[in-house]
Amino acid sequence: MDVLRKATLVVWFALFILGGSARPQSDPPQKTPPQHSEKIIYGNMPRAAVPYGRFRKAYKDWFIEPDTLEYNGAARSAPAPSLQKLSGIHIGFLGPLGVDNPDSPYGIAMLHGAQLAIEDANADGGYDGKPFVLKIHDDLPLWGASSMDIVKMDFDERVWAMLGAIDGASTHIALRATLKLEIPIIDTGTTDPTVTETRIQWLLHDFPDDRQQGYALADYIINQLKLKRIAIIRANNRYGRKGDEKFIDMARRMGHEPLLLMKYSQDQKDFSKLLAAVQSNHADALVLWGDAEMAGQILKQMRALGMKQPVFGSSRVAYPEVIRVAGPAAEGLVAVSAMDPSRQDPKWQAFRQHFLKRFQTEPDPYASYAYDGMTILIAAIRKAGLNRGRIMDALREHEMKPYEGVSGRAFFDYALNNIAPVSLARVKDGHFEYWRAIRTDEKGEAAAAGR
Repeated sequence: MDVLRKATLVVWFALFILGGSARPQSDPPQKTPPQHSEKIIYGNMPRAAVPYGRFRKAYKDWFIEPDTLEYNGAARSAPAPSLQKLSGIHIGFLGPLGVDNPDSPYGIAMLHGAQLAIEDANADGGYDGKPFVLKIHDDLPLWGASSMDIVKMDFDERVWAMLGAIDGASTHIALRATLKLEIPIIDTGTTDPTVTETRIQWLLHDFPDDRQQGYALADYIINQLKLKRIAIIRANNRYGRKGDEKFIDMARRMGHEPLLLMKYSQDQKDFSKLLAAVQSNHADALVLWGDAEMAGQILKQMRALGMKQPVFGSSRVAYPEVIRVAGPAAEGLVAVSAMDPSRQDPKWQAFRQHFLKRFQTEPDPYASYAYDGMTILIAAIRKAGLNRGRIMDALREHEMKPYEGVSGRAFFDYALNNIAPVSLARVKDGHFEYWRAIRTDEKGEAAAAGR
């Protein structure tokens, strides 16, 4: 031991004489983390949702400036094709369209919104006289199938970008494929908030996700209505699973973890056992995370049992179908809404009439956000030219900038995720009435801004 100690001292002394340090070299000092404004919070997260936020500020804030997604690959240097040799400017579409897919009503609405935007762009001259052409792919309810579709879009159809999808798993698979294929994706349908947490630089997400919905609904139920004993009944699918995760996480951080979580299958007809559990646990609020038809059946059976608890729902519950199925039992239901269709602004009203004339049906949120998304995408192609890297650069320019679309105002954070406030919808006298969801922690700022 003495010999080792002496040898160490000799080495240190030699380093000192030679101008070195007299102690072992350590890792280089870490950079001081940047200080950010309190208003720059990832995902429009309320202060109550910040992990350990009541105790200390995080050492590192992710997904905010200067953590903006960057692309440093070679896509921008790809040569432009000869425009004369192109029959059209191809854009891919991926969404659920088949009759055997329970998400097909949303997929068909999304397709119609994208088609209308394409038609409007072509009526306005297309791309230097060449028409935009939509290459349509059905997102099959089979895990992994979407990977083949995006490969076909690249190698067979030579699309310049893609719009879709609705299923979160399909969107994730498309993202991993485009990490290699380098196809810009604008996602106007999934509510899965994790798609922008991959830090893959090829996606812009324009639809209120489960995080935004969960924050708004939990705040309204717990902070504004002062309801504490919450039960949840959700669809036994990815939409229900990812949605209730965010709601439960928010409620837990507010100090009121839900009493129970129960699931139903898509073909279920009898909900008496689930409702009995809600009653026996003395819940004072019920949250439904699923689609409108199933929510209507649950409401109808619930009120027939004499249960009086207020009921709340996710954005797919805020559809006229819930009123058609539940009838008077739907009165008082409050659900998150991805947009406010009662708005009177000219842009929305013009689109609504245009869509109604073209497809003989009212546009829903999936149609409206798809129209906005395709409009954003076409503008990016026109600005950047036929180069995928530059098209994605043009899409990335939307970060932290508002976009006024037919669905309302979109506001994209540094992860390219739309964090604009959602709306709430209440059934009153057989119809939905809407208002903007202003969280408790936002009310002072909203009042100061005159909103």
